[in-house]
Amino acid sequence: MKHTLLSMYNRFRWPYLLTTLVIYIILQLTYEPITLGFDLEDITTLALPLLIGLIGLQLIIKAPLYRKIYGGHGLVGVAWAFTFPLLFHWSYSKPFYFYEFAGDFLFALTAFISLTLLQYGLARIGRFLRLSSICFALIDWLLLLIPLGQIGYYVSTWHCLTPATLMALYQTNPEEAFGFLKSAAGIPGLIGIVIGLALLFLYLYHVNYCLARFAANPISSETTYNDTLSSKTSVLWRWLLTVIISIYAFGFLLPGTCILRNWSDVTKYMHELQQYNTLHHDVFDSLQINEKTTAAQRIPGTIILVIGESASRNYMKVYNPDFPYEDTPWQSEEASNPNFIFFNHAYSSYVQTVPTLERALTERNQYDDAPFLQSANIMDVAKKAGYTTYWLSNQGVYGEYDTAISLIAKTSDHTKWAHESYMFSDKYDGVLLPLLQEVPKDTPNFIVIHIMGSHIYYNDRYPHEFSKWKVGEVPKGMEAYANSQLYTDWVLKSIYNYAKEHLNLQAMIYFSDHGESLHLSHNPDIFDFDMARIPFWIYLSPQYQAAYPATAQLLRQREHQYFTNDLLYDTVSGLLQAPSNRYDAHRDLSNPAYKYNKNNLTTLLGQQPLTNDPEVDK
Repeated sequence: MKHTLLSMYNRFRWPYLLTTLVIYIILQLTYEPITLGFDLEDITTLALPLLIGLIGLQLIIKAPLYRKIYGGHGLVGVAWAFTFPLLFHWSYSKPFYFYEFAGDFLFALTAFISLTLLQYGLARIGRFLRLSSICFALIDWLLLLIPLGQIGYYVSTWHCLTPATLMALYQTNPEEAFGFLKSAAGIPGLIGIVIGLALLFLYLYHVNYCLARFAANPISSETTYNDTLSSKTSVLWRWLLTVIISIYAFGFLLPGTCILRNWSDVTKYMHELQQYNTLHHDVFDSLQINEKTTAAQRIPGTIILVIGESASRNYMKVYNPDFPYEDTPWQSEEASNPNFIFFNHAYSSYVQTVPTLERALTERNQYDDAPFLQSANIMDVAKKAGYTTYWLSNQGVYGEYDTAISLIAKTSDHTKWAHESYMFSDKYDGVLLPLLQEVPKDTPNFIVIHIMGSHIYYNDRYPHEFSKWKVGEVPKGMEAYANSQLYTDWVLKSIYNYAKEHLNLQAMIYFSDHGESLHLSHNPDIFDFDMARIPFWIYLSPQYQAAYPATAQLLRQREHQYFTNDLLYDTVSGLLQAPSNRYDAHRDLSNPAYKYNKNNLTTLLGQQPLTNDPEVDK
């Protein structure tokens, strides 16, 4: 017995290990160049499942991975492991974190292992080998259609599938789909695709039948089974392992792969959009403006609301004179302009974008948590007040980070995205300036501009010419963040100058969705007040101030008042001079009835009183 085990070890363990190591090296060499900071945790995530899974599979099947019998299920694994990460990287020419596509690798590995073990176990029964091989070839073929579709789209457009494309696919019909394929590939191309898919199926059947025959005739393998391994107990354990891996692969990992997660986001968005649109008609119809003459009638012009991203006033020179970098030169200059009011005690209601903007842009807030689907938004108020509404965004349209915001954006008269991104935009915020120039000059306009600002990763948020502060050869941490703020300052200046010169700018508001901790980013689980301290300022034109002197004077008197950005909906309603049946004067910073102060304001959706902030005046 000892001699037999030693013989098995000498003959098979090393080939199994070597083939697995070769596969690991190939994956490492592929993933590392397209990954940001491929660290020990990433290496462990890649290496451990691979080594344990592939070596264990070879020990069960008793054949090294270079055998033809693995060709069908192995092709599925290879396609899923490489397709989306590489196409995404080639499309955007930038690396991303391994955890963002680790699910694709893990699904590829577990799908290969589970399909191989499942077919192997069924074939060991020794019956219906051809039928089972056809069935497994069909499964492999169907699984390959998804990466092959991505590759085909990339070859025709030189870009990976995006949510915008998937949205079009979701809304299309068979005739339109065939028309697209016909225009992209032509009739000869379509014939070639059909022939190729047929040949692929025949190949999958052939190699899967080889696996079935191998399993049914174990004597043909490179070694024979000993009595222990062929016992009923080992068969039961093998089946249990197969079932567990299969459930984990197809029930948990497959829905979390990048392309299916993207598709899930699109379908969820479409369902929410349908529900939101249905309910929103009733909400909009119920909104009644109480004032006969709004700002749009009295001083027709443009009002702009700029939504910043991850901007913390702690790291902005205009708010913090002790900050070592002058990253807000334009804002610092305008701070002495009597037409600008910089509020130095503004906070976000939460530290993540969607929950914050759900409240900032609608009548929902921490203090009266009305259902989002039943809440009016600032676009509704602006339209009822007589403005033509615009939403210009450099953030994503679809996905877990943007869905609710996009629903609000879609209620505007005109919606334009600079980047219909999978995750975050890779374009600089300056790309929004040409979109602003498309706005008509002679109408009352209410424009929301949503920028990427200082969203992590800071280095990605500004062009090279704004890389002013560096540590050694490159900007890091605070320096990169300051560079991103410097670029945002320039973008704000450009928006202001253009609107003032061409759009009859009457008011401009800037605030950030939330702040940022340079050490912790903006994670609610490890909250600190850096994540909630935000910039907030308002520009009022001389014409606006002449028309509404009480509003201007009251806002100027309240520059040191405490405020959370979930009260913005009511404050904007006040600036538009458009109080309504969905407006609360107590929450309007521009109204004498404003009732909030440091003692009754909170952040983190009510979990953190502002009085807990060490920087709040006690």
